[in-house]
Amino acid sequence: MNALILSLLLAASAANGPVKHSTDVKTDATDALTGKFADALRGAIPHAKHMKPWSGDEADDLYLAVLWPVNVDGKRFSYAVDLMKKTGDMVTPDRLASLTGTCRTKDIEPCAAGVVAKADKKAGED
Repeated sequence: MNALILSLLLAASAANGPVKHSTDVKTDATDALTGKFADALRGAIPHAKHMKPWSGDEADDLYLAVLWPVNVDGKRFSYAVDLMKKTGDMVTPDRLASLTGTCRTKDIEPCAAGVVAKADKKAGED
């Protein structure tokens, strides 16, 4: 009987799919390109397997922190984004991943999608 109950519980949890972490994007930067990059990150989150957009009605348990304004170098820009998990006191959040790289400025949406995909992989490990 216990094996039947266990198998039913496992089937029910598999049917529900992966855990979806409510995820926000945070940045203090005020320049246009960093704002566009942050918006592109937000736009890519709905396509993630383990993250969902923060709705404002619930607490976000993960967030992508754009650490500083993107650095433009000709037709490319570099970025630094941390995937952070909130802790109870929020004084010392847990860093799950640090994501850095460069992308072509004209490809900001696919670049952000790639960043979210990498973050999503780490979110699934948590």
